[in-house]
Amino acid sequence: MAAQAEQVFKGDICVGPEGRTPIVENGESRLPCTIEHPKRGAKYILFVPEDKTTFQLDNRSKAKEFAGENVFVSGILDKTTGTIHVTNVIRALSPKISKARSVYIDCDACPRAMANAWSAAFQSLTEWGRFDITPDPKKADLILLFAANPYWGDYLTRDGPDTRPVYIKTTYMDVIDPGTGKSLWNDSRVWGIFFVAEATRDLFVEFKEQLAAGESQEQRLLFLLDKNGDGRITKEEFLKYMDAEFDRLDANKDGVLDADELKQLRVVNFGK
Repeated sequence: MAAQAEQVFKGDICVGPEGRTPIVENGESRLPCTIEHPKRGAKYILFVPEDKTTFQLDNRSKAKEFAGENVFVSGILDKTTGTIHVTNVIRALSPKISKARSVYIDCDACPRAMANAWSAAFQSLTEWGRFDITPDPKKADLILLFAANPYWGDYLTRDGPDTRPVYIKTTYMDVIDPGTGKSLWNDSRVWGIFFVAEATRDLFVEFKEQLAAGESQEQRLLFLLDKNGDGRITKEEFLKYMDAEFDRLDANKDGVLDADELKQLRVVNFGK
């Protein structure tokens, strides 16, 4: 029997109906997506609003982490039970990010080694080619903020740079809406003072993958393979990507791929 391909599903993670209690709004009874205290042992589902489809999720702890959120779930669908065997869950990005064309890089309060975040971010953005880098934050669609302290949501309201003491242990990245100061996406790497640049580049890899998850399959391929950003994939770009993918899969670096290593091949298709 052929192995089933991994798929990507987009929807809302909700508490299963057995774990919720109906509420009444405007005289009508409805079942909320989540409640503050779900019933003991309640399961979680993925609800797709567009066609009212519901999938069971087999990874309760992972699903619980994203309850009430709009997400992408990757996994293998068991069509006989309607259950997705979950491999990963990521938050769906704000449409403002996917529509953005320009960014401003801000390394806020970045002394010593933390300053490496700015150059690593600039290099990552240049290689990616998805966004134009502008020197004026007022003309940017997004602010990419890097810091050694977590973002407090005060980019627009505080007077000057962050004045908190800087202890370089964690590299934080926030994608900020310049109109509201709200963080639209964020993550961090606890890689220490000597690996700030590496942490920044790794954060970009994650951000890039999450952004691609919301695009069409054709756009995903373009963003992954099109290094010069001209909207086309040359033979050189295609072979360069495949060469890098081979190196990633070749865990023991013996120059060949065995069956175990091929299991890590990311075969993804889009469906329901």
